[in-house]
Amino acid sequence: MTDDRCKIISNKKLVGPVLVIIFCLLEYFSFAQGRHFSWAGQSGAVSVAVLAADSVPEQAKLILTAYEQVLNEEGFFYRVISAEDLNRYGSYGLKENFDALIVPEYLNSKISPESANIISDYAKINGGQVLLSFDPATGLPDMGLRPKSLLSELAGLDFYLSKGDGSKPNYAGFWSFPSADAGRLWGITPGKLDLDNDVCSYSFGKLKFEHARAVNISAHVIASDRSSGENIPIITEKNYPGGGTVVYINIPPGKYKLLTDDLTLRSVLRSFLINYAKAPRLLNSPGGKGGMVFNLHVCSGAYTRALLVMLMQGIFQHDLPFSIHITAGPDTYKFGDNMGFFAESNYRGRPLLEVLQNYGEIGSHGGWAHNFFAYNMHYLTRDSALQLINWNSDALEEVTGRKVVEYSAPGGNHPFWVNPGLEERGVKAYYFAGEAGSSPTHPRMNDRFYGNSMWAFPISPFREFASLEEMERGGVKDEEVQQWMNDLVDFTTKEKVIRMIYTHPSDTRFCLGAIKAFEDKAREEQEKGRLTVAPMSKFADFLNRRAKTICVIHKQAGYNYSIDLENPDSLEDITVAVYVGEENHVVQGGNVDTLFEDGWLYLTVTSSQTKKHIDVFRD
Repeated sequence: MTDDRCKIISNKKLVGPVLVIIFCLLEYFSFAQGRHFSWAGQSGAVSVAVLAADSVPEQAKLILTAYEQVLNEEGFFYRVISAEDLNRYGSYGLKENFDALIVPEYLNSKISPESANIISDYAKINGGQVLLSFDPATGLPDMGLRPKSLLSELAGLDFYLSKGDGSKPNYAGFWSFPSADAGRLWGITPGKLDLDNDVCSYSFGKLKFEHARAVNISAHVIASDRSSGENIPIITEKNYPGGGTVVYINIPPGKYKLLTDDLTLRSVLRSFLINYAKAPRLLNSPGGKGGMVFNLHVCSGAYTRALLVMLMQGIFQHDLPFSIHITAGPDTYKFGDNMGFFAESNYRGRPLLEVLQNYGEIGSHGGWAHNFFAYNMHYLTRDSALQLINWNSDALEEVTGRKVVEYSAPGGNHPFWVNPGLEERGVKAYYFAGEAGSSPTHPRMNDRFYGNSMWAFPISPFREFASLEEMERGGVKDEEVQQWMNDLVDFTTKEKVIRMIYTHPSDTRFCLGAIKAFEDKAREEQEKGRLTVAPMSKFADFLNRRAKTICVIHKQAGYNYSIDLENPDSLEDITVAVYVGEENHVVQGGNVDTLFEDGWLYLTVTSSQTKKHIDVFRD
């Protein structure tokens, strides 16, 4: 079963009761087979359609898995449709049933002229919102390429072009925005753009992405690639008089999700569905607020002095709990070096650990000896590695008397096979060096999947740096880091998403000042009710509970809604967002907090009830 079994229902009538029975049966069997078809009751209308043409290679089918995962994690209501479905609907029927159409890469490179015409009319004539990714309608049935995509004119540019010299129609280039603010409007987390406003990442600097050779004709260019001396469009939009918009993304974002770069796909889908399609969603942050995790890694005894200074400086605060992950053993580089944290020693680590547990969640930082574990992970047998992890967690649990439910891998060395052992120990959440700058997620590496039981919390980097001491060594100015901290908190509160930053204990003025700046800003937003600072396991608890939520939204004319929510555990802090355009809407249902921002109405359940009905209508 998918994460969220959610449906959008339109109050439109069927032609006869027989169709009602058919659709109900289809809905039942689609859920019974574990597919997220999001049938929308009587008319079959749901908010978003995802086009997946038939007869594509297995690798391309994984792309659809990536899209569905992110749509589920972000709480959007969708249905996967085939080319046959598309042709059966026609452009008018498509608009009657779907507010937006997503056309993922590779899956739809060979769609027919008939399908392309329906998509074109859907946007041009019927006012539909369309997202085209990378290479739609560029291929011929015989494996060749068309001289021009069937959807080029609709998008307002020519894309997937060959130079005529036998060169491939794709190349590797950068992803640049005109400004940092423009990047944030497209969901790019602060710190993920470098000084040139190119998308970058931790330890890599500027990132190269696969782009199609493209030329803008009549679209508005939002992001581009200037690396080759040309201005290759990367994100474009073209608006039509009837209200339709076509967004083209010149990157295969699903491919990058399968390579542990989640933000590429997530930022595109969120920006398109929220800003263009105005699609309802079930928010993936508690109370519909921003969420921040501050993850502190204590790798060895070398950090004892820094921890004492941080305690004396008042850095640790009860109202801003950290995720504090500790390598517990007595050694660091090799067994017997006595450079470790000594968590079980009454004269070394234990007194510190007993104090630190009052300021957040104590998690396990790998296996017993930090550097030995990090550098030798791939040489250890699986049993040996898991034994070291168990030693580490056992020692921490013995001192704190609490179950260890968080984990971070030393050196970011986190092979897939570690996860079953962590799950057996009851770990709920872990630090992850992949998916940089993105939300908590379940990582994938092509056809390998980490699983749904634990949540990975990616690092939010500042350019090519992640920890504060790296920034200090890299010559980043104090004011730059503090501004990044402020921007990151503002981003999470505005976007209502969860982000994580990490560092090590430090007693330098640079690091202490940066942490203090974060805490001042975070406390200010938390007191306003716009942000929650919590350990990663607390957010994981919410995300696992949210995944059990069934949400049924009846959408009526004039942005009126009838909403039904159900969760076997509790609906408390579950938030639904619906677009109403104007503030003069009345909410009926009781035990619901409301927030109106930028045309969106956020409805948060404040009680622990398991079923809830909410009506939203114009005053």
